[in-house]
Amino acid sequence: MLKKYNIAVNIAFWIIVAGIVAVFALSLFVPGLKLNSYLFGTHKEVIVEKEPLVITEYKEIEKKIEWYYFVATGYSSNDSGQGTGALTATGKAVKEGIIAVDPEMIPYGTVIEIKDVGVFTAEDCGSKIKGNRLDIYFDSLKDAEEFGRQGVWIRFVNGSFDAENMEVALAAKK
Repeated sequence: MLKKYNIAVNIAFWIIVAGIVAVFALSLFVPGLKLNSYLFGTHKEVIVEKEPLVITEYKEIEKKIEWYYFVATGYSSNDSGQGTGALTATGKAVKEGIIAVDPEMIPYGTVIEIKDVGVFTAEDCGSKIKGNRLDIYFDSLKDAEEFGRQGVWIRFVNGSFDAENMEVALAAKK
C-alpha cells in the first residue's frame, strides 16, 4: 500500500524540505553561519588584515577657560596728556596690539585675549596701572577716546601665563 501511493517518497521529500527550511531559519538567528557559501559551493575564506592605526596628531581637551575681569582704558601716543613715549617698558616700539599692565599681576610678554576686542601682548606699564587694570594702545587718538574706559574680560592665550599664577597675583594684591 505504501508503494501504491508513494507515501514513503512523499514523506522523505517533505522531511528534506523541512530540513532545508530549518537550516535557512537557523541561519537567520546564528550570526556566524554563512549559509550561502556552503549551499552554492562558493565557500572562500578571506582573511582581511587590518593595518595598525597610527595617530599622527591629537588635540588635548581644552581645560576650563578662566576669564578674569579687568578695567581697560584706551591710550595713544598721539595724546599729549598721556606722556607716552615711542618705546614700551620692555624697549619695544609702541604699536597696536600692545597693552600696559601691572607687571606684578601679569608678566611682560604674556599674550592675552580680551573678549570681543582682540589678542594683545603685555609689553608696557603705566603709572596708574595697578592690580586688575590695563591700558590698550591705539594708533589713533580717536579710537582710544572711543574705547574710553570699560570693563573687559581677559584670558591667557597658549599657556603664556596660567590661571594658578593669576590666582596667586590676585591674592597678593588683596
